[in-house]
Amino acid sequence: MATFSSILDASTQIIVERGVQGLNTNLVAERAGVNIGTVYHYFPDKTAIMVELYRTDLARRLAHLTEKLRELSSTPDLDQWTRDIFALALELRNQHPATQHLRRAFRAIPELVELDRRETEDLVDFFASRLRMRFTLLSADRAHAAARLLIEFTSVILDISHDSDQAANDFIDEGIVALGSYLATLAE
Repeated sequence: MATFSSILDASTQIIVERGVQGLNTNLVAERAGVNIGTVYHYFPDKTAIMVELYRTDLARRLAHLTEKLRELSSTPDLDQWTRDIFALALELRNQHPATQHLRRAFRAIPELVELDRRETEDLVDFFASRLRMRFTLLSADRAHAAARLLIEFTSVILDISHDSDQAANDFIDEGIVALGSYLATLAE
């Protein structure tokens, strides 16, 4: 498994340095210190490498985010919960240096768009169930639509504000306010 991990680590380094377009299996093999056949033993092509990196990163982030989503039904302070989950999502994205590059690839490369949609749908379903627990009068359809909107909105805010400058922080703050305001309307 050390070889598998070294291939993923090398791929991450390449993506951070050169972007997704700079990733190729020969360079991965060179950086990982393995022969090209070893790379192909684990991954048939660079798209498969990106899929594994994305799934690993997404699973790590979702483990933390779903735990925070569980708190939604019982939190006494919805505004603070909104700030906390936004901060957590941002922190989790920043922990993995290739996340932004992979997210762009999963929005632009046709083979990867469907995988992203399926993975997001599972989160939408879970979030919708938590919304219905918090806002008991919310219909299943509206909860699902609200969950999708909130997840997509949060993702876009985080994608746009990837920089850590003050303008990005202000943008995030405005996103948090908008999210909190929308969540408040679900109680009505």
